[in-house]
Amino acid sequence: MSSRDDTPRPPITLRKGSGRVGPFGALIVAAATDPAAARGLAGAYALLAVAARRRIIEAVLSDASAEGISASPALIALLAVEEDPELARLIADGLNSAGGDGLRSTVSPRALLAGDQERGGVLLIRPLHGTFVEVLALGWTSLDGVTHAMFDPLVDDSAAAAHTARLPDGLRFEETPTQLAVDVLAAVLWSHRRKHGSLPPGVERFSDLFGIPANPLLGNL
Repeated sequence: MSSRDDTPRPPITLRKGSGRVGPFGALIVAAATDPAAARGLAGAYALLAVAARRRIIEAVLSDASAEGISASPALIALLAVEEDPELARLIADGLNSAGGDGLRSTVSPRALLAGDQERGGVLLIRPLHGTFVEVLALGWTSLDGVTHAMFDPLVDDSAAAAHTARLPDGLRFEETPTQLAVDVLAAVLWSHRRKHGSLPPGVERFSDLFGIPANPLLGNL
């Protein structure tokens, strides 16, 4: 059996006036502006063997250099799914070399709130990089605690508010100061954990905002 790796790589294309351009140039650009492209890149990368993942990292770095663009947005997508310490360090080195170009957020944290502690819902939107954000959406009643929970780790800010459609009908969401939304939600979450013994899924990513340990064994219930 041959030891040669036959992992397919898209053909190198020619761009007028700039010579040979690597196959990942367009994908790197897309990963900086399109969450679906970033998730697709990360998902495909995660399925590869270690040796193939290393070549993908090297290809992203070389093609970004050939395109004259930052590799950081693509690298951060790969880092999110990389479990091998050596490859994670390679990605981190690439990010350090890029100086964080392309990772500065251009949006602000915000919140949409509906109802009150008796029955309501909230959307917390937190910046990641560029126009990418992560979203926590929760709906609740005083009787049952949190009844709807949804976490989206990567979405464009322009589409974040659409996640209210996945929460209970009849709630009227309005932009509200983030701290007010956090205060309302903190009370809801404390009540929910007293009822059910744990936090709803996805909340652990935002638990630092509420002063609630993500581990139910920590702190008093």
